[in-house]
Amino acid sequence: MRVVQLNNAIEVQDVDLENDADCIELGKLVAKECVLVVKQKISEQRLFEIHGLWGQPCKAILHRYVGEQRLTGKHWRSLLANLSHVSKGVDHIADRSGMSRVSFEKNEKGKPMGVFTNGKLDWHSDQQAYHDNQRIVGLMSLWGSVNSQTSFLCTAPAYEALSNEDRSMVDELVSVWEWDGGSMSEELIESQKEIVHYNMVPYPLMECPLLDETVTGVKGIRFPSHCFSHFKGMSKGESMKIKDYLWSILNKPEYIYTHDWQDGEVVFMDQNITLHARPTNVQDGDTRTMCRMISYLDNLYSDCGPLDHVLYNGNKLDHETFAKMVDEQRLAEYYPKAA
Repeated sequence: MRVVQLNNAIEVQDVDLENDADCIELGKLVAKECVLVVKQKISEQRLFEIHGLWGQPCKAILHRYVGEQRLTGKHWRSLLANLSHVSKGVDHIADRSGMSRVSFEKNEKGKPMGVFTNGKLDWHSDQQAYHDNQRIVGLMSLWGSVNSQTSFLCTAPAYEALSNEDRSMVDELVSVWEWDGGSMSEELIESQKEIVHYNMVPYPLMECPLLDETVTGVKGIRFPSHCFSHFKGMSKGESMKIKDYLWSILNKPEYIYTHDWQDGEVVFMDQNITLHARPTNVQDGDTRTMCRMISYLDNLYSDCGPLDHVLYNGNKLDHETFAKMVDEQRLAEYYPKAA
């Protein structure tokens, strides 16, 4: 196994992706380095198995509750159907928990089967408003990926380079979130907006500290790239000034690695202190098809599985309580009271 340093990322060469021992070492590397590139083709089944070596699959709480029909009723039927739609591409895998198609394959009716359209995507991370242990996404190009890109920004080196004053500020700030209608892309269709909504910010006033870290203790910034309301205890205006200031520090070439895709490659990326974006618009080619798997690292690092609570308005809410709140809100939206 050979490691090549990229721009704020690493590439691993000469690794046997069919060998469990090698793949366990990969998991330890991505836990520390945050963005890891492997230019070797594997099956979707093997991608699922590799993540299984690292930890249990991860799925957003509301996606899981609806998928397991722990939340039911007419008001959840569309989300259940949409979640089923984007996982149909991996039906050939018996257990595909945590796995989905991202873009762009269309079904027989011409509807894209991926979570996103093939337009540009702004900076984001998975389940952005959830306070949780480190999660890793494996993003794999299947076919039609040539001439498309994904950019990755690990915030760890930028955090380390902050002045003492700025670092103290980041250490103390708490982000408060609110669904913004899907601003990460102007081209999301309604079914995709619904999926993203209940993945990212299913309920207003969810909170998480601005400072986050990997399971190996690497500290960075959980930057609120979208769906950001304000920093706790601050006005929206003051909060946006701080957010813009921090972004002026983070958004620099030395912190960004942009991957030019070829079919049959995988990029493993942290979701706690790392952002990613799609800077290219590949709508003209409707064959770009990617697969995504997400998991924790609790098989490699003990006590690093999913947390049992959500941070909301200064409180820790267990998942059942939180899901009930979201269910009541969705029901009220579905059956609004007569004016």
